[in-house]
Amino acid sequence: MIMIKIIMNINSLWISTTPRTGSMWLYNVTREILKFSKINVLPTKIPKSSQEFFEIFEKQSLIDQNNSNKYVFKIHRILNPNLPRSKILTTIRDPRDVCISFKEFMKTDFNSALKAAKDLLQYEKIYKTYNKDYVKFFRYENIENKSIQTILEIANFIGYEISYKNAEKISLKYSKKRVKNLIKNNDENLLSKIKNKEEIDKSSIVYFSKNNYRSFDTNTGFQTNHISNRNSGDWEKSFSSKEKEILNFEFKNLISEYKF
Repeated sequence: MIMIKIIMNINSLWISTTPRTGSMWLYNVTREILKFSKINVLPTKIPKSSQEFFEIFEKQSLIDQNNSNKYVFKIHRILNPNLPRSKILTTIRDPRDVCISFKEFMKTDFNSALKAAKDLLQYEKIYKTYNKDYVKFFRYENIENKSIQTILEIANFIGYEISYKNAEKISLKYSKKRVKNLIKNNDENLLSKIKNKEEIDKSSIVYFSKNNYRSFDTNTGFQTNHISNRNSGDWEKSFSSKEKEILNFEFKNLISEYKF
């Protein structure tokens, strides 16, 4: 039996993080918890941009008085401390792992990846000053290694209680293996359509250029190469001695505080 503790006034849950810190997992798991609690989760089709999420918030969720409707938004932007009817879920990750993950996913250079990783410092600095009932941090390594416990913590923070068994089901559904298979199938389907010159639904592709595009899963938001084969701590294998020196200097305080 699912026990539900409904926070009537909260209807918007924001996944607000810097890129490459587990936001897609957190986003989908939050949605899944609500579904297990018999909640109508919106939007049903996953937008690609923060702007689209904000428009839905302003035009729909703010005025929605149906307590069976809950909205989950995912953005890479720091939010204000007083968004109405809202709670914020954010992540913290070893910024050195963020740097290599961003570098590979965005196919960019070290300096660009470093700049992106440094955004994490601002998120951490600002969000830790907010009310703890309004914003909660989730550690990336716990998403990797303690996923069921993390799912139960998410459920508690957003005001819902789910069984351990259902938390296990959610953990399995969004395991690295399952998500990789989902992405692989989407990639193969997209490549087949391109090869056969079939019409492609624009909502199922993120297009940068003729040779740079990704498949986009409209049910989850996962894209091509969203899941890497690396584990936390593998950043050491990927950078030069000079780059490691820069990373350790730039993030020394955060590394010390969170014992990365």
